[in-house]
Amino acid sequence: MRKTAAVLGSPINHSLSPVIHNLAYRHLGLPMEYIAVEVKEAEFLEWIRAALSKSDQWFGFSLAMPLKEVVCSESLSDLINLDGLSNRINSANTLYLKDDKWHGCSTDVIGFRSLLQKRNFKSVAILGAGGTARAAVGALTGDSFSDIEKIEVFRRDSKRDAGITKASSEKKINIREWSEFEHSGPYDLLINTVPDSALHEVAKKYSGANLLLDAVYSPWPTQLMSRQSSDGAALISGLELLCAQAIPQVELMCNAQLDHNEFFALALAEVSKHI
Repeated sequence: MRKTAAVLGSPINHSLSPVIHNLAYRHLGLPMEYIAVEVKEAEFLEWIRAALSKSDQWFGFSLAMPLKEVVCSESLSDLINLDGLSNRINSANTLYLKDDKWHGCSTDVIGFRSLLQKRNFKSVAILGAGGTARAAVGALTGDSFSDIEKIEVFRRDSKRDAGITKASSEKKINIREWSEFEHSGPYDLLINTVPDSALHEVAKKYSGANLLLDAVYSPWPTQLMSRQSSDGAALISGLELLCAQAIPQVELMCNAQLDHNEFFALALAEVSKHI
């Protein structure tokens, strides 16, 4: 019986994913464990190929950036069946077994949707253009988000532009220079996917949004969270996104079902103890 799942990345010791997944296994009464494994980008393809093809230890993997992108490599297509959405956004954070075959998907998309689908907003700004940002773009589709009139993505690298455009199946994305953010807005929703260390200048000039979803949770609180909360404006934290995307990961990896509302509350309370 396969008994181990893991989150892969570098650095990875800060990850709180083991807290959530191991809590879920206890909640479900499953004799399994979830660990963090340091895997650098340069060694990932060789490492994951060996793990998926030779080991009977693993039953699932969570992937941190930039491995979310690397796993979409054509060189792994013989081992991993990526779903259509992951291919479109070129990002997959979850690997799981089904019918003795490995599958890949983005539960980041599911997490974004679950946190945002009952809220109303017409204008959206996204900081960053990597895998998490593309998951956010991919999530903002469908009837739940039909009121959106504008999505603007502020990026630092123009090489990301084609990927951002491809990630949206039905909405036009306005791609803007990073330096333009301080003179833009206001927005109904701001989604940040950029590490806190890269936001010093942005945070100083941040004028707020009706709602901030900061996908980052280390350090805690982030600079944007501190500015948002000091103004008394609405905030969704990276811890909430972490819990929201982990629930479908657990269900896929374990072929089990959780009460989403109940376990979300349990998981959020547990990870909050570790901040």
